[in-house]
Amino acid sequence: MRSLIKLAKWLMLTSGILITLLGISMLFTPFQNLLALVTFIGVSMLISGIAEVIAFFGEEKGNRTGWILASGIITTAIGIWISFGHGSEFLLSIMPYVFGIWVIISSIMHMVGSRTLKLSGHSYWVWHMLFGILGIAFGAFALFSPMFSSAIIAYTIALILISYGAHNIAVYFRIRKFGNHVRKRLDL
Repeated sequence: MRSLIKLAKWLMLTSGILITLLGISMLFTPFQNLLALVTFIGVSMLISGIAEVIAFFGEEKGNRTGWILASGIITTAIGIWISFGHGSEFLLSIMPYVFGIWVIISSIMHMVGSRTLKLSGHSYWVWHMLFGILGIAFGAFALFSPMFSSAIIAYTIALILISYGAHNIAVYFRIRKFGNHVRKRLDL
């Protein structure tokens, strides 16, 4: 038990430091890291697709579903295209537009939701409407400014990685403190 806690503690610290460094790296080289991220997605899809095909053939004949096989083949093909073809460049080129469209659609949903809140008598419906309007403006700007949109995506991912890494480092210190507390209790 003690060695397991020690291992978990050091894995948390190591992963926390590495993830934080990756996030910081992404702040300074956002576009290069986006290409690396897209490549990682391609390799992940390739592995996932192969795993689905293997899982299909690993099932008994009566339990097999063609949908799993089809999903595996399609996922493998897309993974190969992204990893070894021109898929990564294509994904990078459409990512800003997908982001802009997503922000606009999400903002419209907030505006529609604000109407429901207003009809329910909630006073904060105004905030939903306001953020919906601002989101549509932001999404339109992102849609027509791909470099801005790419930068927002890269910096958001960087900040998420930094916060996740910091969280893992904090967990390391909590585990360490807990271990010290347990050792003191056992020595009594």
